[in-house]
Amino acid sequence: MGENSFLLFGLLMLFCTSTYSQTVFPEKQEFVYKTVDGHNIKANIFLPNYIGFHPVLIYFHGGGFIFGNRDEGLEKIIKDKFLAANYAVISADYRLAPETKLDEILNDVSDVVAWIRKNGLSEFKIDTNKIAVVGGSAGGYLALSTGFKKEKAPNAIIAISSPTGFSTANIKMGDLSILNQPGPYDIVTDSIVSYGDYDRRMTLWRFLGRNNLALYEIFGFDPSRNNDKLEKFRLTTNIDSSYPPTLLIHAKNDRLVDLQEAKNFYEFLNKKEITTELYIVENGHSSELINQYPEAVDKMISFLNSQLK
Repeated sequence: MGENSFLLFGLLMLFCTSTYSQTVFPEKQEFVYKTVDGHNIKANIFLPNYIGFHPVLIYFHGGGFIFGNRDEGLEKIIKDKFLAANYAVISADYRLAPETKLDEILNDVSDVVAWIRKNGLSEFKIDTNKIAVVGGSAGGYLALSTGFKKEKAPNAIIAISSPTGFSTANIKMGDLSILNQPGPYDIVTDSIVSYGDYDRRMTLWRFLGRNNLALYEIFGFDPSRNNDKLEKFRLTTNIDSSYPPTLLIHAKNDRLVDLQEAKNFYEFLNKKEITTELYIVENGHSSELINQYPEAVDKMISFLNSQLK
């Protein structure tokens, strides 16, 4: 075989090897991870554009437990950077309040982790022994809640701008009769909702917050008069030394959740001897923070790389 033949053979083998080792996956695959009373609760999965045994990132959107969905809640910079870092990225819906109360919402986020653990390898060829859960704002609290039960917990957790404590101090309970008046609450029915119209449900969230009824509608009881019922939802009540490694990302000037809340939770985890880090930026809340400080996503990736080896 002459020199030119060897060169052509080498180029052909390089092309064949490259073609065989790279597979272009669909941009988004949708799947159902749970059905409740005939209602399908769905998630999207994005896979890197080459074959591999990928670790998994499950993301829970924010929205005060009342609005948001799997499509609009996942920031593009998170999806793109994690795909480039060889992670499969899942954005999961969960049932929304007030149609569903927080105790059942917690079941949803735990169940999607369990579904991926059981079915992820056969369905998507992903590494179900390396699952990280991430969420922003209310989704950050939900991400943190997935570590409550050791047998169902992910391998690592990241919470962005997350509320980490429920206090009854300064809670004012609104007038429930307001819910009977014509207005944004009219969209609430007996139907299960896990993917509602983004703008209309955001309007509902603002309406409930403005009238001091959001917490009542999320919990299903008046937290100012039922402090004992809050215990099952408090992170500090449900966390022991088996809790997964955790990264907290927060801004000094978070307009919705005070930085001190994250600092207190960080100290609590440290006292429990749980692997934890607190990454602080200057401004922003949840999506706003991530888009303003893309280096925070790099921090997320480096943290998970260190924990999911």
